[in-house]
Amino acid sequence: MDDDEDILVALQRQLRQHFNVTAIPDAKTAIRAVVSGGPFEVVVADLRMPGMDGVALLYLLREAAPKTVRILLTRDADMEAATSAINLGNIYRFLTKPCSPEVLLDVLKSAVEQYRLANAPPPKGAHST
Repeated sequence: MDDDEDILVALQRQLRQHFNVTAIPDAKTAIRAVVSGGPFEVVVADLRMPGMDGVALLYLLREAAPKTVRILLTRDADMEAATSAINLGNIYRFLTKPCSPEVLLDVLKSAVEQYRLANAPPPKGAHST
């Protein structure tokens, strides 16, 4: 998610070769999409957005869709924002822009794998204690 539509289109074009991508320009629409159209394995949010910052969005998504892996992407690499995002949004990764396509792709692959591992059914015959 990013509020710059050109960035959204470029990211969607770049990533759709590897993932099913839903690009959303604002936080309210993102919350609706995750709640009503989920589950989403991964959500990438920009820190600075009009109306609601990425930390607040990821916090709300943590409550609404706790299994979704959350990533924060921003131009502003300040430690307060990173700490807040990690603590409130329980984010998986904090990336700074510009983020190389290779780094973003690697992080997204890792996040999808994290989602799948965390949500895999227990092996047959396994008992919880």
